[in-house]
Amino acid sequence: MTISPNIRFAYMYRDASNYKQHGEAIFSNETHLPSDEIEKQIRSYLNDGEFFIARQVHLEECFFDVLYDDDHPWHEFLGVDASDDPAFDPNHEHKRDIAEFLLDMEKAHRAGWDEMNVREDLAHLLVGQKRALKKACETRGTGESS
Repeated sequence: MTISPNIRFAYMYRDASNYKQHGEAIFSNETHLPSDEIEKQIRSYLNDGEFFIARQVHLEECFFDVLYDDDHPWHEFLGVDASDDPAFDPNHEHKRDIAEFLLDMEKAHRAGWDEMNVREDLAHLLVGQKRALKKACETRGTGESS
């Protein structure tokens, strides 16, 4: 059995209308960690075992070019698998090993997934959504009707 040198990390962005954009990074695996152990570790760091903020772990964001009111900052983890493809880490200054990526995931998890650590236009949209929600809650709290 040949040990594959790299690990493919597959993820996607799914908007509220269920449109999807896929992304991936391929990390070296110098310590030969098994794929199932890598996936187990990754899931332990994700929000609900599935969601993460791509920018916070230095991955390419897969948002659509045009934003809509129902867009959100979360990407979905799809899985990992062994790969003979060359390392590919498009949003990082050097090609990371999977062990380094796992440390980045752990740091983000410990710090808390930051919904505002996203592309500037999406952050602006999210601020507007929060303001509207706060205003609606305040209006309901005072008994005013819209």
